[in-house]
Amino acid sequence: MTTAAQAFAAIRSRLESEGLSFPLRFQGDTQEALPGQPAPFAYVEFHPERAVLASFGGGRGENRYRNPARIDAYVFVPQGHGLVEAVTRAEQIAALFRSFRDVDISCFEASVLSGGHGSEMTVPGMSSEVNNYWYAAVEVRLFFDQIG
Repeated sequence: MTTAAQAFAAIRSRLESEGLSFPLRFQGDTQEALPGQPAPFAYVEFHPERAVLASFGGGRGENRYRNPARIDAYVFVPQGHGLVEAVTRAEQIAALFRSFRDVDISCFEASVLSGGHGSEMTVPGMSSEVNNYWYAAVEVRLFFDQIG
């Protein structure tokens, strides 16, 4: 069955194999600095949650545990491109996961959430490159199973 690391690998593989027209940055990866000239990109986070017993198998070590999880992707576009472009690009990510199922993960909900000015995501009074962007968010609800 699937571990949290395998679930994240399946998510990453799905995103990277679909030829999105903007680069992806993933939680925990070493990141290069944002380019001097703002350009669209997405930042992807994976949040596994507490597992629940889904079914009893044949005794100890053979029970199925359902692990809910969430993908949060923040899509950034340069200032002047507007929220519509951010939401349009976010929809490209959401569409990849609506009703998606493979041997590792099962996705059910994929929502696009309008964001706003990138400064909303920074600590007040702190300078950040994200101030040069607009953003929208994608939230995907999924689960993966483990036997144990």
